[in-house]
Parts: sequence; C-alpha cells; structure tokens
Amino acid sequence: MRGIRGRTWLLLAAAGAAVLALIGGTAVWFSADRDRQRSGNLEQLGRACVGLLPHERLRGFVPDDSAGVLEEYGTMLDPGRESRALLDCTLAWGPGRWEPEALVQVRAEALIAAQAAADDEGPRTVGDFPMPLPAGARGGTTADDRLNGSAVSASLRVECPSGLRGRSRPAESFRVTVGLPSAADDEYDVPDADRLLAARTAVDVANWVLGHQDCGREPIRTSASPRQAEGPEPTELCAWADPDELDFAAEDWEFTGDARYDGRAGSCAGRTTGFGVPDGMPVVELKAESWSGEFARGAYERHTFAGTAPGQGARSPAAPDGTVAIRTAEFSPPALALWAGSVCDGGPSYHRIVVTPGISFDDEQEVTVEGQVRKRFSADARAALDRYLAADGGWPKRAHCHDTKVLGEVEEWLR
Repeated sequence: MRGIRGRTWLLLAAAGAAVLALIGGTAVWFSADRDRQRSGNLEQLGRACVGLLPHERLRGFVPDDSAGVLEEYGTMLDPGRESRALLDCTLAWGPGRWEPEALVQVRAEALIAAQAAADDEGPRTVGDFPMPLPAGARGGTTADDRLNGSAVSASLRVECPSGLRGRSRPAESFRVTVGLPSAADDEYDVPDADRLLAARTAVDVANWVLGHQDCGREPIRTSASPRQAEGPEPTELCAWADPDELDFAAEDWEFTGDARYDGRAGSCAGRTTGFGVPDGMPVVELKAESWSGEFARGAYERHTFAGTAPGQGARSPAAPDGTVAIRTAEFSPPALALWAGSVCDGGPSYHRIVVTPGISFDDEQEVTVEGQVRKRFSADARAALDRYLAADGGWPKRAHCHDTKVLGEVEEWLR
C-alpha cells in the first residue's frame, strides 16, 4: 500500500511538473509572439506613408496584441492610377468597437483650378500653423476628441507655379492633411508639442511632393520653431511685455513666448487670468510677432489673404467726437493690430503688435466706444510697439533691425 501511494505521488508530481512546464512554455510562447507582433508593427510604421511618419514619436501607440492595418495609394506611388490623391495613407491599430484605438492619416491631394478657387472662397483666416511658412504656403492645426483619447491634425496648402506633373487636368497647388493620435484625454488638453509634430509631418510630406515634382519652388525649411514657454512671468525674449509698465489691465497675467531666439521669426503673448471684464476697457491681451526674409513675405501674404494686412479695409465710421461702434464677433474678441516694417539680419521683416481691450458685450450685439477710449487703443498699441522695438533682449534688437517704419493699424473687429 505504501508503495502504491509512493508511485501515485510520483505520478502526480510528474504531472504537476508537466503542467507547470506547459504553462511556462505557453507564457514564453505568448511573450515571444507579442514581441514578434510589436516588432512587425514597428517595422510597418517605419515604412508606412513612404517613411514620412514620425515613428519615434508614435511608438507608444503601437500595440503588441494585434497587427496594424495599412492602406496606401496615390498617383505618386502608382503613376498609372487615376486619382486626385498624390499620396493617401492610413495606418490603424487596435480593433476598437466603433473606431480603431489609434489612427494615422496622411493625404496629399492636387487642387485643380476649380477646387483652389472654392478653397479661396471659404472662410479666410491666417491660420495657427506653429512653424514659420514662406510665401505660397499656408496652413493650420486642429484637435478633436475620439472615443478613446484625442487626435491632432494639420493642413498645409502649397502653391506650385510650374504645375504638378502627371496630372490629366492642370493643377498649380496641392493640399497636405495629416492626422495623428494624441495621448491627451480630450481635445482641450492636446499639448502644443502634438500640434507642432503634426505640422512638421505635414511639412515633411509637402517637401516629399516638392522633391518629386519640378513645380517651381524650393522645399520648405523644416527646422522647428523654438519651444514656447508658459508661466506667470515672460521669457527673457519677452521681458519687455510688462503690463504694469504699459499701463494695461491691473490684474494677474500669464505669458507665452519663445524660449530661445530664432532669426526666422519670434513671438510673445500675454493675457489676464481673471474672470469677467475690468472697467474702462483696458488691454487684457497682448501679442507681438516678427518675421524675417521669406517668412516675412509668407506672413504678409497670409494676412493679405485673410484681409488683416495694413491698408486693407477702411477704418470704422466715427462720429464727430470719434465715437465708434464695434460689433461682437462669434469666435474672437475685438482687437487692434499695429504693423511695422524693418530691415533685419534675415532681410526685410515685419512686426505685428496686437492689443485686445476688455470689452463686455453682455447680451448686446454692438458696443459703443467713446472717442477718447478709441484713441487710447491706438496709443496702447504704439506704446507696446515702441517698447518691443527698443527692448535689448527682444527679437528686433537680437535681429539687429533698423530703418523701421510704422505701416499702419488694422481694426480686427466687425463694423
């Protein structure tokens, strides 16, 4: 009996060891399989969209439990194909119930004359593209919610004076759109770094098209803009933006601005952080921008397209005492811009100062601004421009700007 129990124990031990070995082997196999799956997905990411994706920044979205789904086509990949798309590429990861867990989309599309004209007839804005752009290029970025997380996209339209080759119908411009996943919880939390990544990818795609098309323009320089710094104090380049010295709203302010100097362009901004509108319509938001060389031409071109360059549009009708009526805008508060031109290290340059007064519309569609207050808007903009141009650590001094001329005001409000 004792021998039987011993043999039974040995059999059970052997069976247990076999089960443990099987479980361990299965775990090793699954681990190796997931490693192979992720490795395959990373390889796919590296070659997708003709290798133009920012794969190092997208690695965190690559799964190890399912294969990526890649679709790509376009006349620049298959010259015999009939399509408006020069490149159309979609890479999806994860079998989400209603949509993929993460999605990358890239499209470069030729714009025939009718499409380009329709595009020009749409809402005309300068755009918020976070990189300096030369003449003949304009773009912007957006952020959107997804079922899980968020996404960021960038669009870029580029003119090709000599036309795009291989088109059955003539096209002298093309549009690039890029959509990337973001780890932000919702669209309002998408960081500026994600917008910059999408914009930089759009520029890379545009340059790929330009590199394969002899369309009469140089590639867009791709070095990114300086990282913007945020905080209760302005950066060294923006130290001139002192609300107390400028006699702006006597409230707490927050600032954004370039963390380092870039000879192509510079930017500083500040705004009050409190709720409500202070009495007397003081300045509650300030912005300064400068562009040099080809980027100055590009900025002026985009503002001309949007109708916000100096010399465009008449001033608001004023009563004999200077009183004007300002109508409320749907998306942006009324602001006054003051432009100046200089010669700087990078060539002919433009400077743009924007002051936003605190105007409370309440439920009214129109607000009356007294003549003396309207004059103060102009004085505030000029004081900010003078302080900006004279600041030792500011962009104009760093760029050795000279021969500066004030070009005029632009009333950025509805009349």
